[in-house]
Amino acid sequence: MRELDFERALGEEKDWKPDLAPTQLIDEAFPCDADKEYADYLKGVTQAEISEPYADLITASKWRHGRRPLHIMPIGERVFYRALVNLLEDDLPKYERSGEAFDDFEQGPIVSGEVDFVIKADIANYFSSIDHELLSREIVNRSGRQEVAQVLSSFWRSLFDRGVGIPQMSEPSKLLAELLTENLHRSLIRRGLQVWRYADDFRIGVKTRSDCVSALDAMHEESRSLGLSLNDWKTHVLPIGRYTELVNEPLEQENAARSSVVEDLTAWDPYSDTGSDIYIPDDEDVYVGAAVQLLSELASEEPDAVLEHSGLRERHRLIRKSIDILEFFQDDSGLPYVSEALTQEPQLTPAACRYMAAVAAKNPDSARRTILEILTQSAPNKWQKIWLAWTLQVPSLALSNTNQEAEALKAFIMALLVDRSEFARSIALWTAARHRMLNKEQWAAVADSTRGLGAPYAAASLSGITGLSEADRKRLTPTSKLDALAAEWGARCIP
Repeated sequence: MRELDFERALGEEKDWKPDLAPTQLIDEAFPCDADKEYADYLKGVTQAEISEPYADLITASKWRHGRRPLHIMPIGERVFYRALVNLLEDDLPKYERSGEAFDDFEQGPIVSGEVDFVIKADIANYFSSIDHELLSREIVNRSGRQEVAQVLSSFWRSLFDRGVGIPQMSEPSKLLAELLTENLHRSLIRRGLQVWRYADDFRIGVKTRSDCVSALDAMHEESRSLGLSLNDWKTHVLPIGRYTELVNEPLEQENAARSSVVEDLTAWDPYSDTGSDIYIPDDEDVYVGAAVQLLSELASEEPDAVLEHSGLRERHRLIRKSIDILEFFQDDSGLPYVSEALTQEPQLTPAACRYMAAVAAKNPDSARRTILEILTQSAPNKWQKIWLAWTLQVPSLALSNTNQEAEALKAFIMALLVDRSEFARSIALWTAARHRMLNKEQWAAVADSTRGLGAPYAAASLSGITGLSEADRKRLTPTSKLDALAAEWGARCIP
């Protein structure tokens, strides 16, 4: 504990913005110049072992209707976990998760010129299937830090109540996960195979079909030795010509069909060369027009077969960029296509919700109608409902009004207040508080069911309870340092 740098870890957690879940309220509430004060507090709480580490589990949509678990940890757990893994940083492998790195990975077998067949494979349920004992052993082998490995193993077991699995949606977990996939990569190379890897995705190049059988056997054997298994649904053997077509042709067709749109969108860069000043382009209509065109084409298409190649990946990048452009300009012309876009590409939910929240500041009626359309026509899952509830926190949406749309959205929030997920209840509670549509009984029902994750939301929401006197609000304000901070922040947010 003396070695753990909680101040650095807290700063990194505040700076890290997760893409798949809304930023937690407490991260927004921290003062800019008080990292040491709150880091010392978190360290003291951790040393006192006041509570067991835990995480709320929700399931997010991923590429083409797949699912991935997300572990939403309270701030204390997140800072402790990051501080632990920071002790190992010099002994952990480096990794790159850029689009360029993925393109190089997929192009590897093609540009090698020595491959006649390509095996596509990835690890099934990778983060959820990592064996604590095996990973701890590898940590000790790399660093010699047995005490760190033991504490990490205990931390994971508290979160999962079993001996396998590390939390997803966590930068420290990504660093640790590389230990096993790098070992698998190395083992396959030692067996004489040509291997390319991106995270837990693998490409193996061979010369003959007989070599394919041997390579697959090797992949299964080496992965099992690490407590891992291949995803059978995503394991394919392709002739190099067919693999090249899947990687290159869809991208070429996409670019040919939408050449002007792609050119306009690819040129988009909202930052200056220094990366510090926002750049407002003169030809806003060009970028917005290209973005709306691409969204409208997506909405009118029939869903493709489930294929994972760079053509579809490139389209996803362009659609995401389209949404980002419309968010930047707070332009509502893309709203009519959002509901259908989320039906076909549900993994775009975070980007779409940030876009709708930006538009709501200028055109709340259009944003409100779009959110209601998604709720009634798209059958959103819980993860999407959390994002929609987050979007509805924009005050200009005026959910306390008595019109039909506002009443329907209010009913959605009230239903989410009793969800099994602590994170879902907490997001809904803060949304209800922002719109002053929360009574003391509703607040208490949620507040009484919260732990470290939801407690800051309950504290911040005190200022949004209708009919609550200032004296009672002060009496209900929690005594813990973090929750008191959240309560003060909530009072500033809710005039």
